[in-house]
Amino acid sequence: MNPLLKVRDLCKTFLFEGRNVLVLKDISFNVNEHEFVSIIGSSGCGKSTLLELIAGITVPDCGNIFKHGVEISGKAGFAGYMPQEDLLLPWLSLMENAILPDRIQRKDIAAAKQKVMQLLPDFGLEGYEHHKPWQLSGGMKQRAAFLRTVMSEAEILLLDEPFANLDALTRLQMQKWLLDIQAKLKQTIIFVTHDIDEAIRLSDTIYVMDSQPAPFIFQTKVPPELHEGNSDITHPQWAELRSELTGKLLK
Repeated sequence: MNPLLKVRDLCKTFLFEGRNVLVLKDISFNVNEHEFVSIIGSSGCGKSTLLELIAGITVPDCGNIFKHGVEISGKAGFAGYMPQEDLLLPWLSLMENAILPDRIQRKDIAAAKQKVMQLLPDFGLEGYEHHKPWQLSGGMKQRAAFLRTVMSEAEILLLDEPFANLDALTRLQMQKWLLDIQAKLKQTIIFVTHDIDEAIRLSDTIYVMDSQPAPFIFQTKVPPELHEGNSDITHPQWAELRSELTGKLLK
């Protein structure tokens, strides 16, 4: 099976205090269609930079990014990107925030609103289309931001620690919801997190990034049985995988 996304030998430097600092080097990986990939690593190792490169927000210094075999390095519009903060515009309603990608791309607004209305029940936001962001809970704002990302109609969604600012219970609820919505919408997701258990709970594949300059130092597939039934952190394989990932992060 040909991968949906191929990243090859990616590197990136930034100018800091008058000198070039190498942030990413030798990043190579594949993402298959409908796969959920998580990237974990210490703070500041370059996880968010990697998502920005895939999103086309910044340009790599070396290496290439391909989607369906076509190079997209430095090109925007090929992936939907959701940063850690919801970035909902406070003066717009949930509906108007959700259709922003369509307005920017000058698409049919009436059709976009109809699509949003169809998606609202799946996102747990039915009846809230006229609410402003300040009238929504933290979890609802994150779902609204994710709805806006989905409205970009990108095959690949890039999620940068979207649940980091939520309380523990809401975070667990959002993780379950994200898995359900991914299965229903058949999205391909690349997810950045610091939370090892979150990565195990959500992912098909997990990559561990080293500290700067950060290559990937470990890759693992999550056993399918950890996603079945009522499997949780007490499962022996869960504890074994968590221990292995922790060891790679703390090496």
